[in-house]
Amino acid sequence: MLGLSRLASKKLFRVHTCNTQNTTFFPISIFLRSTANVTVSQALRVVSWKQAGTTTPKAAMSADDTLCEQVKVVAEDNAKMLDATSKDAERPQIQLESDRKVEEKPLPKLTAAEYKAYNRLAVIMDQYHNHFRATWTEIVTGLRKSRPKNQSLRQFLSIAQGFCRMLDTHHNIEESYFFPILAKKMPAFQKHNKEHGEMIAHHRQIHKGLEKFEDYVNACKSGEKDFVASDMLEIMESFEKILWQHLDEEVQQLGAENMRKYWTLEELKMIPM
Repeated sequence: MLGLSRLASKKLFRVHTCNTQNTTFFPISIFLRSTANVTVSQALRVVSWKQAGTTTPKAAMSADDTLCEQVKVVAEDNAKMLDATSKDAERPQIQLESDRKVEEKPLPKLTAAEYKAYNRLAVIMDQYHNHFRATWTEIVTGLRKSRPKNQSLRQFLSIAQGFCRMLDTHHNIEESYFFPILAKKMPAFQKHNKEHGEMIAHHRQIHKGLEKFEDYVNACKSGEKDFVASDMLEIMESFEKILWQHLDEEVQQLGAENMRKYWTLEELKMIPM
């Protein structure tokens, strides 16, 4: 999921633990920027993301639905803030790739401060991806070997369900608010680039498997299907390779040495994350 800037400081994420009935509230800015205080299982057991086009009467919305709307509002606020900032004559303008070609000649060595600034997005993104890596490993280990003794099947399925929902949320926010900004200069994030657009292509491949995975988990949890570890594992393995490839390559795309080819430091400051 994207970090949604200082505008999120007053909004709240509700995180449910699977072993208790307690509900803990975390500011979105803390949840998204500094997840050290939230366990992987807690962090990924946040509410589901409602797909674009789905409308629910406010009176009938659950607390979780309301939270999804809050996340969407914060993301939209950031997109509007970026748009307004880019139109401010006193601030540097983001130039389209057609206006400024990527520098081909060897670039000068970055100072420590410059490297940190250019690498900022990669560091943040890798933190989010580490949650997905850790939870995926937790689920796969439970299928290939065994679940923790104190973990019920329902709790295990809830972890898998949370993983699906959070990955879907993460990708929806990226595609709606983050990738379009990067796509102004970076071919890997361009939706209709026939030669590149790798990050978008990865999302499409991942979601083919993710939809089957979530359908299976939901069916088992509702009792529609009997849980069979080997069946669930087979679905996960069908998109495991592309998922892990994407988690690594997206961070590489946002790394300092790649970002400096396309963006100035002033332009990077205008990208909210």
